[in-house]
Amino acid sequence: MKAKILFLAPYFGLKEIAMSVSSEYKNFQIDVYQGNYEQGPKILKQVNINQKYDVIITRGGTAEVCRQITQTPIVEIHINAFDILRILKLSEGYKGKKIFLSYPNIFKSFKQLSELLGYSIESKCYFEHKDIRDLIKELKQENYELVIGDNMVYETAQEFGINSILITSGIEAVKSAIDEAIRLCNALSNNKDLKSEAVECTYYEKREKSNIDDFIKILNPDEISTSFVHTVFPQTILSQISYLSNTPLPTIITGQDGMCKNDIGYLCTYYGPQKRKSLICISCHSIPEYYNYDFLYKIIINKFKNEGGTLFLEDIDTLYTEGQKKIANILKKLSRTNDIKIIASCEFPVELCVSNGNLLRQLRSIIDEVRIELNPLKNYSNEISNMVSMYLSKLDLRCASQVVGIKEGGIKLLSEYDWPENIRQFMRVVNQLALKCNGSYINVDEVKTALKVEFENHKNASLIPINLNGSLKEIETRIIKHVMEEEGMNQVKVEKRLKISHSTLWRKLK
Repeated sequence: MKAKILFLAPYFGLKEIAMSVSSEYKNFQIDVYQGNYEQGPKILKQVNINQKYDVIITRGGTAEVCRQITQTPIVEIHINAFDILRILKLSEGYKGKKIFLSYPNIFKSFKQLSELLGYSIESKCYFEHKDIRDLIKELKQENYELVIGDNMVYETAQEFGINSILITSGIEAVKSAIDEAIRLCNALSNNKDLKSEAVECTYYEKREKSNIDDFIKILNPDEISTSFVHTVFPQTILSQISYLSNTPLPTIITGQDGMCKNDIGYLCTYYGPQKRKSLICISCHSIPEYYNYDFLYKIIINKFKNEGGTLFLEDIDTLYTEGQKKIANILKKLSRTNDIKIIASCEFPVELCVSNGNLLRQLRSIIDEVRIELNPLKNYSNEISNMVSMYLSKLDLRCASQVVGIKEGGIKLLSEYDWPENIRQFMRVVNQLALKCNGSYINVDEVKTALKVEFENHKNASLIPINLNGSLKEIETRIIKHVMEEEGMNQVKVEKRLKISHSTLWRKLK
């Protein structure tokens, strides 16, 4: 008899650990799948769990819901002291009001260890998973900014717009669970010799759609979740999204390149009134010049005709003039129903986009009812420490990173850096620092070296000459736009630097 173990990992980082560890167990077949407490039961039915597997390994809320649909024995991955210590260190750099929320057994261990080590993080326990939603709602009303917990706590907190860190399992806990599953398999097989078999790893992957056009992306309601967004935003921006998203009114998002406006549009969909409905994303910069917009209108109507949804127009300011006219006509037709929420994004402030001809006035009149205006990342320097903690926790989920923080001097350097390429640059730098780090903490010298490289690269990039083709007015406009980008779209600074008046600036950009 061949013993078969199904390893069900609620998050990607745990799947990575399971895959690396499973190769050590040559005499057992260990199939690795990824699925949380919602996807897990579907996977078990898909693989015909009761007929094909001897034992299931999973953890937390996923284990609880899986027990309700199968009689196959489940070995749970337990949270050990090392996991708790790692999460204490990871959350150490977060300066806002934070709390640990978990089952009583983990709650006791967390409380004892945190008190022993001198941490002052508040903690609270729940007794049933159905209580989580109400508890987190109360925590939000009490102005908690960070909730630490298991997968169900993590995802529910994000749903309410609260930062969350998932308490992850390390390699020690995974090995312990596999060892326990093997002992159980041996007992079930009455200690018969188990034949050697190579490890087979399979994955539960999100189904990819074959879109009608490359620039059109359609997401069904079950594919709209905050866990799909890996970008880390300052809490100030997240609060802005939360406040301004819950409206059926058309919304426009403005901000510099690198502020990840597309992810903000996605979060606006999740927090918006149509979050339980489909999302259609249109990448406007990729629409061909002679595209048939009647075809696009049919796609939107066919998808939204029953219950509505959200239409997101990415980079609307990059669409050529005739295309904007066609989009405006489509939106006018869609405005007859309240079931479709319109979201658009553009790089420059709305008034500037209109004055320089990148956004038609007739289109602006339709989409410019609610604004989410993003400042450059350097304006959020006091939130860099919290962003580091949040991003390192997301890295732990995605690639089982063991880095729990950056030395205080390194955080200071990151906070003082200008981040000319904004959030995208910040995540890339922290990502590279974490991947190169050999220990639990990134040291100051590593941060200093990384930022020096970034500074030199950006300085060299800025030496690229302005395109001098075209008329004097066109060249002048390019120069002004370049200066505006360097000054973070601050018009007062631009006027002072170029020594021109406010009216002259606007006139030259028309």
